[in-house]
Amino acid sequence: MKRFVIFCVIQAAVTALLYGLVAVSETAPTVLFGMPVIGSSMEQPSWISVGGEGVIVLGAGVGLVEFGMYGVGILFATGQACAGLIAFGQAAFGLLFFCAQLGLGFTGMGQLAIGVQVIGQGELGPNGQAFLERMNADLGELLRFRSASD
Repeated sequence: MKRFVIFCVIQAAVTALLYGLVAVSETAPTVLFGMPVIGSSMEQPSWISVGGEGVIVLGAGVGLVEFGMYGVGILFATGQACAGLIAFGQAAFGLLFFCAQLGLGFTGMGQLAIGVQVIGQGELGPNGQAFLERMNADLGELLRFRSASD
């Protein structure tokens, strides 16, 4: 976990530095690789979109990563009603994993969980507690700052 936290701190510092350089620059880029850097639902797809389509979508829309009330994030999604490979929400479809009040996917947890390996108050599928605990332990080992053998 320490390694993950250090990575997040470094990523935040680099992002803040780049935003600072762009903010003081008189020629801040508005288009990167043929797509607008920031867009809205009225425009074409953009890198960061406020609704609509984009790589990172804030609000209702479709993108690789989606944060909003309703939307689809191909890799990750969070919101009231969302779908993606990994989904966190009120009603979520997470193909690989979900954490939701009502969820559907391969593995996950929720108040009503439907899937192959699930934990929930209402489980429709095999109890996945042992699998999810093992997965959590494996992820914890991968994200630790030092391995147990150090």
